[in-house]
Amino acid sequence: MSARPALVLAYFTYFGVLGIFVPYLGLFLDGRGLSSADIGLLLAIVTASRIIGPNIWAWVADKTARPQRVMQVGAVLATLGWFSSFVDIGFWPLLAGFALFSFFWTAILPQLELTTLNYLNDDTRAYSRIRTAGSVGYIVLVMLGGWLFECYGSEFLPLSALLFLLLLLITLFMLPSVASTTATTEDTVRFSQLLKNSVLLRFMAAALLLQVSFAPFYGFFTLYSRDLGYSGSQTGLFIAIAIAAEIVAFYFAGSLMRNRSYAKLLGICYGVTVLRWWLLAEQADNLWWLSFSMLLHAGSFAIAHSCAMQFIQQFFPKHLRSRGQALYAGVIFGGGGAIGAYGAGILWLDGAGASLTFHLAAGLALLATLLAVSLPGSQHQTKALQ
Repeated sequence: MSARPALVLAYFTYFGVLGIFVPYLGLFLDGRGLSSADIGLLLAIVTASRIIGPNIWAWVADKTARPQRVMQVGAVLATLGWFSSFVDIGFWPLLAGFALFSFFWTAILPQLELTTLNYLNDDTRAYSRIRTAGSVGYIVLVMLGGWLFECYGSEFLPLSALLFLLLLLITLFMLPSVASTTATTEDTVRFSQLLKNSVLLRFMAAALLLQVSFAPFYGFFTLYSRDLGYSGSQTGLFIAIAIAAEIVAFYFAGSLMRNRSYAKLLGICYGVTVLRWWLLAEQADNLWWLSFSMLLHAGSFAIAHSCAMQFIQQFFPKHLRSRGQALYAGVIFGGGGAIGAYGAGILWLDGAGASLTFHLAAGLALLATLLAVSLPGSQHQTKALQ
């Protein structure tokens, strides 16, 4: 298989797994008898493994100069960890299995992003169109998951995700070989200097707050939808609307970002997220407002993520981009996800605190918006501040 189709298939299968795992994990854990506090704790601990995981795997990739092998090993071990979901022997064994799965899973995406951008020579338009395949994989599995849930209940999740994990593993052996640049002592010092840069700190703080605000949606939306009286198929359709908007946004993201200010784009995206969480808090029982809120995923995730990838590519020198990707994945998706999952689990109160939780999420997104608009107005300014 040639390089671009292999990259497309890798994104499709990777996010296909997440299309089963992310929306339906809350229902799966609820079906195993866990309370919302237990679910929040499990999600927080599992997500916390993503804080250190990307940095460890980035270090391995730099030392070996073989990011593809890191992805392959991570996929094999993540698959082994996933087998724990097939048996119901209590909370702690399930937690341990999911933590192992999550830790090894973190080996894949940062190196896949690095491989793709290196292969494309930082062509953001080509990247955004290849990345669209991930959204397609996600939406296909979300829709399939809604149907499987109605037919087989929450226990459909282990086998369904395993099948796509195996497909992903096969795909990773088809990727183009792109060597990473090994870091030297001088590079390490330079990286530590960049960590003190105020632009990077503001960018990371804004992205962290936004990711924390996503936790109630990622962890509890399917339960929220069920409690509001929507069917499994309707829930799948709601999520499908969000991903359809994401697909369109990713496809045009490269053109949209060209010659435009990070501060303005991120400010708009984060501001849209404030509205999105407020609508979920106040209008989720209205079919049309709920559907409209899902369309806002185009800005709050797709365009925001594309801007983040572009920021990292611009801010970090080429020999430090693997570590930059790992830093972003670990702090934002790992740290932000863990903090958000734990907090949402406490506040949710088995559904009684749903509205309050989404109101607080809107407040965090507002703080993220204020930080985003304080960033430099152009990519050139961002690069010049290194």
